[in-house]
Amino acid sequence: MASVLVVATSKGGTGKTTIATSLAGFWRADGKRIAMLDTDPNQAAIRWIRKGESYKDVESQATADEHSIIGAVQDLGERADLVIVDTAGFGNQSMIYSVGIADLVLIPVMSDEASLFEATKMKKIIQSASALTRREIAFRTVLNRVKRSTVVRHTERQLEALGLNPVEARIGDRAVFQEASYHGSSPEDLAPHTSASIEIRRLARELEPALFKTS
Repeated sequence: MASVLVVATSKGGTGKTTIATSLAGFWRADGKRIAMLDTDPNQAAIRWIRKGESYKDVESQATADEHSIIGAVQDLGERADLVIVDTAGFGNQSMIYSVGIADLVLIPVMSDEASLFEATKMKKIIQSASALTRREIAFRTVLNRVKRSTVVRHTERQLEALGLNPVEARIGDRAVFQEASYHGSSPEDLAPHTSASIEIRRLARELEPALFKTS
């Protein structure tokens, strides 16, 4: 079975879909077999990856039915190295089911108090899912939509203090992400030498040891 990366937080507007699709595009270009499951009723990830050629060999499904999620991940995982699950921007049963089958949960966090609050809630959800499934579910946080400011440094210190396992990579608030979504492209294909692509690449490399088995 493939590994499962779930991108989740109950706060809307943190860029879950941007991160999920951008990582999918990078790993697909890197030769990995990637599948995508969109559990958000708005299906933003599915609309993004089905527009253009960047994701032509990324198999995808969409379901907002929590009872279909495990079967969908298992089905996609038979033909992939990694299944990326994009979740809705609010807490629901689908998110909980998704977290329960994750090998790693990635929590996007913006530099504001509300994002920190929601990230701590996600940590508790993950811990509850770990207790329920009797296995450790790893999680990391990533600062997303970053602007240069002292607030960012304060948020980083808070993430550490709250035990929220931040990655070193940061993802900036870059226009290329919006452009990529319009074209159905990935930053890796659309603008491989820009800061956006470099940041996604750094994030991907940090996450890879938890997701891809090495021989």
